[in-house]
Amino acid sequence: MNFNSWHFVAFFLVVFLVTLPMQRYSTLWRVTMLAASYYFYGSWNWMYLGLIMFSTVFDFWIGLKLDRTPHVKRWIVASVIINLGVLAFFKYANFALSSANWGLSALDAAFRFNAIDVLLPVGISFYTFQSMSYTIDVYRGDLKPRKSLLDYALFVAFFPQLVAGPIVRASEFFKDLDSPKTIPLKGIGYGLILIALGYVKKVVFADTLAEVGDPVWTNPGAHSGWDTLMAVYAFAFQIYFDFSGYTDIAIGIAMLFGFEFPKNFNYPYMALSIQDFWRRWHMTLSRWLRDYLYIALGGNRISVSRTYINLFLTMLLGGLWHGASWNFVIWGALHGSYLVIERLVLNRIPGWQSEALPAKLLRWFVTFHLVCLAWVFFRADTFAGALQVLNQIGGIVAEGFNQGAVNGLAILAFLLGVQWVFAKFDLKHRIGAGHWALHVAVTTAAILTLVLFTPQTAAPFIYFQF
Repeated sequence: MNFNSWHFVAFFLVVFLVTLPMQRYSTLWRVTMLAASYYFYGSWNWMYLGLIMFSTVFDFWIGLKLDRTPHVKRWIVASVIINLGVLAFFKYANFALSSANWGLSALDAAFRFNAIDVLLPVGISFYTFQSMSYTIDVYRGDLKPRKSLLDYALFVAFFPQLVAGPIVRASEFFKDLDSPKTIPLKGIGYGLILIALGYVKKVVFADTLAEVGDPVWTNPGAHSGWDTLMAVYAFAFQIYFDFSGYTDIAIGIAMLFGFEFPKNFNYPYMALSIQDFWRRWHMTLSRWLRDYLYIALGGNRISVSRTYINLFLTMLLGGLWHGASWNFVIWGALHGSYLVIERLVLNRIPGWQSEALPAKLLRWFVTFHLVCLAWVFFRADTFAGALQVLNQIGGIVAEGFNQGAVNGLAILAFLLGVQWVFAKFDLKHRIGAGHWALHVAVTTAAILTLVLFTPQTAAPFIYFQF
């Protein structure tokens, strides 16, 4: 059930209207919401409902054990092993087997492993990380274990963020769950604005950019260097509009049910460094990797060289989290290398950190294009395909400047300009804090934009595959 389908729109309206008259956060509300969330997840594949239920019951039980026994390490180790084991089996087993077969082929061995006939459960990476954060927080003493299995099950399966985040902390979710309140009209208005703008981002911008860039990614050798470069820029904004659009919809829907989800995007293409980029892009994943992986590895509390290694490993594993492909590993390795080089080299160049406009523009230009370079490996289906894209771009010098380049760069400037204006004047927040009449006007404008500019083909959300 994709967010950009009429099936989901009908589902959401029914759930909202059915739960609206119920006493806020009552047991009946919780049961109804959990049933709706399981229906939402089961609409993808009913067989995998058992998997999310197993993960829920197991980590709920681990949380109780951590509060009742002195042998806490064995239980948290069991939680990590089981959670990562399930994730590894469904997401990485065939990747490991295919990599092993590649090695056997290189050695001219006759033996080959057979692939496992298993589907990747939708959203498994997100709800696994969310569930693991709960048991780790209980283990660290940062959170008391939840005594109600119903409450914990709703935390894991709550449908707005179940498939692709944001990755919500248990403390954040239970704080809202335990605080019954009437949702103000402004809150409802802002939630509807976020939903409407999220659909505009996804349907109008992301899907249109996909139509522009996908033919090039399918066969880069048949396109010019400029067309290929524009396809890279198109994907950079496609994935931003696609994922931040989903996040806006998820946060908006959660607001209508009385939950305040953490911010997940903060205009990442305005970043002036790679570190700044990761403070703005998929912020809840960055926060998770920092708090539960980077710090667990030692963070920056140890030697300088180990700090750099920890940075690199965190981004490498963050890349692998996105998918079972060496291209994702390379994407993570590139960002890890960027962060290390930034600290070791760039930040030590005299004048690099200057607040003068030319220096800031240079830092932005370098950061944006390093991110786009990494996106090549993220988007390409194979390593060879990524190299072909880079090779085509390398032919730009011989091609010279043409009208296609002018048009493409003009569109890029427009997209960057829109993001700069929204970031500079904090328009989304100002609209949300504005008068209800402004809410109605913006929502109406968004709906009209959807009616007038929705492309013929609709694509699933990119991060649903992770």
